[in-house]
Amino acid sequence: MDERRSLQVYEQRLNEVLDYIERNYDQPLMLAHISDVAQFSPFHFHRLFTAYVGETPHVFVRRLRLQKAMALMERRPQKNLSEVAVESGFAQSSDFSRAFREVYGYPPSKHTKGRVSEDSKIRQEMLANKGYHFRGPNDSAEGDNFQVRIEELPAQRIAFVRVIGGYQPDRLMAALERLLTWGRKRGIYPGATLASSSPDNPDIVPTSRYRIDLCMILPEATRETGRISFGVLPAMRYAMVHCLGDIHKVDRAWKFMFSSWLPKSGYEPLDAPYVELFRNSDDSDGWSTLDLDCCVPIRPLST
Repeated sequence: MDERRSLQVYEQRLNEVLDYIERNYDQPLMLAHISDVAQFSPFHFHRLFTAYVGETPHVFVRRLRLQKAMALMERRPQKNLSEVAVESGFAQSSDFSRAFREVYGYPPSKHTKGRVSEDSKIRQEMLANKGYHFRGPNDSAEGDNFQVRIEELPAQRIAFVRVIGGYQPDRLMAALERLLTWGRKRGIYPGATLASSSPDNPDIVPTSRYRIDLCMILPEATRETGRISFGVLPAMRYAMVHCLGDIHKVDRAWKFMFSSWLPKSGYEPLDAPYVELFRNSDDSDGWSTLDLDCCVPIRPLST
């Protein structure tokens, strides 16, 4: 599939989601359901939607509901706020009032026609969002020059330590040291390939609950002993982009993959976790420089 057709399929699917939300804004809109409308994996849909629309599904739905509520208040000022909230898709009036105040800076009870457009900051933000599109190849940071390759990786046995609250550096480093100590005792580390993966979507799971699996790929003869968990990274086709730099560059690499490369690639992400494969297994610099491949499981894009 060529780039133009691939991009067309991605945009068509996501526009169908936007139209579906527009028609059903007053109904419960679960992420799993709207990702099904888009025919994308629930695991990766959130990132694709955000790359295309410029805001998360939750923020988009809230903004649309507030827009509908504002129009309703201006058209039928006799309605009380509880009625406005329910008709606009909010579960209760307190949710509506809180969201309205957070976005517009004043309670809905103080709203008058034209007040929002008089606020220059809000008006500028609205005018800035003139349409939906994916980023182009030149939108990544200057000098990154990310290149994507596709590889078929075999099934690989792993030892791993799972961290809950993985964005807490002290907890993450303690778990990593536990894994490395286990590997040193068995003569596997240094030398063994390290990896990280997660069953959670980092864009929607609270950082306090986000799970990260720190993994060590094992030689075939390694025995499963010690206070450690074991599993298998399944055989899979991956789109992979190499990243050498700090955590900010890694973040840019992931954004590039979802916002620039995937929509034109002729592939779509599978409903399976991402993997980060480390090229360096030397921790002597405290991991200040990361040398890894960002890997997204993929399959041919269906039309």
